[in-house]
Amino acid sequence: MPKIQTINRLKGFRDILPEDWYYWQFAISTMEELTLSAGFERMEIPTLEKADLYMRSVGEETDIVGKEMYIFDASKMGGGKDKKKDKSESLVALRPEFTAGMVRAFIENGMQTWPKPITLYTLGRCYRHENPQSGRYRELSQFNVETFGEADPAIDANVIALVWDIFRKLKIPDIEIHINSIGCNECRPKIKKLLTDHFKKKQTKLCEDCKKRLKKNPLRILDCKNEKCQPIIAGTPVAVDYICEDCKKHFMSVLEYLDEAGVPYNLSPNLVRGLDYYNRTVFEVTTEESKRQNSLAGGGRYDYLIESMGGESTPAFGFGIGIDRVVDYLQNNSVKIPKSNSKVNIFMIQLGDEAKKVAIKRTRELRELGLSTGMAIGKDTIKAQLKAADKVNALFSIMIGQREAVTNTAIIRDMRDGVQETVELEDLNKRIYTMVEERIKEEEEYGKRSKLKNLK
Repeated sequence: MPKIQTINRLKGFRDILPEDWYYWQFAISTMEELTLSAGFERMEIPTLEKADLYMRSVGEETDIVGKEMYIFDASKMGGGKDKKKDKSESLVALRPEFTAGMVRAFIENGMQTWPKPITLYTLGRCYRHENPQSGRYRELSQFNVETFGEADPAIDANVIALVWDIFRKLKIPDIEIHINSIGCNECRPKIKKLLTDHFKKKQTKLCEDCKKRLKKNPLRILDCKNEKCQPIIAGTPVAVDYICEDCKKHFMSVLEYLDEAGVPYNLSPNLVRGLDYYNRTVFEVTTEESKRQNSLAGGGRYDYLIESMGGESTPAFGFGIGIDRVVDYLQNNSVKIPKSNSKVNIFMIQLGDEAKKVAIKRTRELRELGLSTGMAIGKDTIKAQLKAADKVNALFSIMIGQREAVTNTAIIRDMRDGVQETVELEDLNKRIYTMVEERIKEEEEYGKRSKLKNLK
């Protein structure tokens, strides 16, 4: 019989195995915890949108739209020949980033009438058909934060400070925040002319992509990652020296607020970010390791995007964190992450057919009481099942063997210190419920004392 060929995952996509998920869980829970505590609310947006949404917002000359978007002609997919198609929705795209979709949701759901500022966050998968390499995937996970309706420079600094707090809580010690101002619509023409005049003198030394950028948007050249262009970019006139007085005042205020908050930063005069909708403040977060690739996070102000998409003029500021890159950093640098609190209250251990019947019944009863209860059916030994209970960090285990099944008893084992007690089956549910409640309260009190100790 011929060997059956296996099917492998697509290039640029990845599997997240259970031992890796602990890092993902730590990263995501840390980001959500700090963002929620800062007053942001979560929302969800579709993975699939009209392709025009990204072409109009991100910019047709950007690499994302020009090279990396997954675009589909929906009119040629599914349904019969007689099925009517909405031509306006024929060209669709998997989202390559979040901000455009958040802006579309802001306009479509009438958020302009909500009290300002509106502070939102979301997370999920994005898709870019780029060349897969270390730190770059075609399916990537991103955490996004957006603030709508406030132009105050304190917003910029407050959100950047949130990013700083997130990375410190993630135990990434060598992060650097790079910040710049790329001006507003009033001073941008002068900056573009300055850059065009500069790069025209050196265009023969530019890569082919940058030669095209020179005609369309010379600011894009500053974001080029091609080694050939780096010496030319290094000698570029500092654009921040040519921004208007209002933009200078805004930028200086942002820096002053960051200084006051104790958030360190590096002034990076050639930083522009890779999307066309940014204005004024832009920033990126890197580490010594990530400098060779892309940043771990980045964002900035986009005061004109909502109006350009058909909404009312609304200032906005936001950022995105690449979750994949954060997790890769944690794993590559063997960062010790805190042991997660148990999500399994009880682990049911059984030995023998009669014990298994009792254990399955009791497991269902305990789950109905709201106690998360796991089992390892198929494990033949008590030792193997205790190992499974320890792996999921269970608080207690309940052991029912052949003897216990006959005597209508069960053994409760404290997984923290190994202390055991035998109880009657009729008293089991009440006893274990009380023990779990006491343990949870004990851990909460310990957590509160630890926080107070750190404050002192």
